[in-house]
Amino acid sequence: MTDPRPSKRRYEIALWIDKRLGPALCGLLLVVKRLAGRRRSAPATEDVQRILLLKMWGMGSIVLATPLLSRLRERHPNARIDLVTLRENQAIATLLPGFDRVVGIELSHGVLHFFWSTLRTITALRREHYDLLLDLEFFTRFSAAFSFLVGAGWSHGFSAKGSFRGRLHDAEIPFNAYAHVASNFLTLLTGDYMNPLEPALVEAPDALPLLTVPESEWESCCELLRADPAWREGEALVVVNPNAGDMAIERRWPTERVAELLRQLTARHPVNVVLIGSPAERDHVASVVRESEVSGRLIDLAGRTSIEQVVALLAHADVVVTNDSGPMHIAAAAGSSTVALFGPETPTLYHPLLARPEQRHIVHTLSLGCSPCMFVHDNKVLSCWFSQAKCMSGISPADVLTSVEALLIGEAPKSAAPQLRVLET
Repeated sequence: MTDPRPSKRRYEIALWIDKRLGPALCGLLLVVKRLAGRRRSAPATEDVQRILLLKMWGMGSIVLATPLLSRLRERHPNARIDLVTLRENQAIATLLPGFDRVVGIELSHGVLHFFWSTLRTITALRREHYDLLLDLEFFTRFSAAFSFLVGAGWSHGFSAKGSFRGRLHDAEIPFNAYAHVASNFLTLLTGDYMNPLEPALVEAPDALPLLTVPESEWESCCELLRADPAWREGEALVVVNPNAGDMAIERRWPTERVAELLRQLTARHPVNVVLIGSPAERDHVASVVRESEVSGRLIDLAGRTSIEQVVALLAHADVVVTNDSGPMHIAAAAGSSTVALFGPETPTLYHPLLARPEQRHIVHTLSLGCSPCMFVHDNKVLSCWFSQAKCMSGISPADVLTSVEALLIGEAPKSAAPQLRVLET
């Protein structure tokens, strides 16, 4: 699997440009908008035939947009729905049910290439004459300017005090920091925040459309598993994702903590333990395996699988142990039960949702006085007080193991709603 993700350095450069140049660009476009003086009105539901969604950053956030996508399909059954995102997210977005087309913009080749790719994309999208555009980015000026330049008939986007986006959207929706991100996305459906949708929609046992891949992907994944000496036919499967993406690696559970969990888990249970990660995360996963000193009981698939094989693996896992990350939400969409570890970011906004009634999610968080310290309002720029995030290092491997065992033997509480056991340690 290729790894086209931009480095954190490029992400930081993009944020710097957005902060320094974004307000001036939005201000200029606002002048253009006012000089045009064209009165616009929201299109009638039956007149919406082409819809464009914009979500550049965050693989997990794209997964959390699928409840919105489902409602869009119900509201506009005959409309074509496209998505614009970064090329790094294109593979998973293509697998999600509901998008007719996914357009990727390249960032990994540098800022100048990104601007050129963006201009070409805007030019192509203007020819599509979209009736409705939904900007799912939280507060970037880039997405507001992009939305305006695409020239859709009507657009919805988020707004917040102190985040100047130029009032370039036709309907501006306040972002609710006390509601799940999927609920916030749903408020963009009608553009009327005074009549919000019920929060229960994202807490339902089928909040996420089930993410599936052809059975052949699981068969090819099984070939990799069975070729490894550590594989035990007929035993339970536990998948571990020790990664958290380049934009905020502080969300990682420390290597020594993951290693301790692996030692305890393999000592107590004859389970298959598979570690996953992208090619860029291969070295980190290898360090976890070395630290555990039980490499003979572990299967390291980091960088060795396609995204389709990863989805198949997650769908067949009995339990997925994962940091707060994109793979956590992919696992949830694939129907997996998860033990999810949160620290810098809050599960209030990002806890995993359900795709099947049988699914269970257990969330571990310390709820320290300094947590959370990463917010959508400042584009998720971390401001940790410590050299190592204590909200992650303080999570106990023994507690996580207890949760894994509860899911393995079916002792996690069952309910029509997601079971989120937030553990104070």
